[in-house]
Amino acid sequence: MHITTELHGRGATLTPRGAIDFENLDQLRACLTGLPDTVTEVIWDLHAVTFADIAGLHLLSTPTAPAQVTLTNLTPPVRHLLEEATATFPDQGWDRHLPTPVGHGAVRTAA
Repeated sequence: MHITTELHGRGATLTPRGAIDFENLDQLRACLTGLPDTVTEVIWDLHAVTFADIAGLHLLSTPTAPAQVTLTNLTPPVRHLLEEATATFPDQGWDRHLPTPVGHGAVRTAA
């Protein structure tokens, strides 16, 4: 797993490449928790994610407060994971990470 981190003002874009699974979860969380305290928005650019399992849900549950979280460029594996999580656990709000019909592939959610 390779993760690119770009800081821009009060935001950060994290771009993982490869699989989001339990083998890579600690590395992904370390990138997230290692961001400066001044970061108030985290963008996950998921265009290069080839696989995502329940570890992706755990990653989205990592405390990032007070950061706002944006998912962008959802690949089919990530979209499928979020759709299945929404169908299985509708009260958990996983659908907030799915693009709305009028969206442009990015979804903002409060952490």
